[in-house]
Amino acid sequence: MCCQKKLFADLVDSFRTKVKFGDGRFVPETGKGRILITLKNGDHRYTYDVFYVPDMKSNLLSMRQLTEKGYVMHIVENQFSIFNKKGNLILKTFLSKNHMFPVDFHMGDFKCLNAIVNNES
Repeated sequence: MCCQKKLFADLVDSFRTKVKFGDGRFVPETGKGRILITLKNGDHRYTYDVFYVPDMKSNLLSMRQLTEKGYVMHIVENQFSIFNKKGNLILKTFLSKNHMFPVDFHMGDFKCLNAIVNNES
C-alpha cells in the first residue's frame, strides 16, 4: 500500500475498496497500480498490484501478497529477510525502536522520450 500518488507509474482510479487497520478503522483504497523501484545494482523493476491509500502516513508491504507471489520471509531475532523463488536475498532490514521493520525503497525516475524522424527519401 502506498500513500503517495506521484510514485505510481500507472494507476487504475476505478479500483475502489477499503482496508481495515489494526485499530479497527476502515480506510478507502482509491486505486491500484504499479510503482517503479531502483535496485541496489541500478536495475529497475516494477512492483505490481500496489494499492493507493491516500489516508495512510507510511507505505506498507503486505506479507500475504509477498507469499502469494512466491517470496519467502524469515524473521530471526531482530532481522527480517525476504528471498525470491530461487533463494536469492531480496531485502534485509532490522527491527526499529517502534517495533517496525523499515524499508528504504529508491523510486525510479519516469522519463518519457519521443523522437520524430522526418525523412522523405
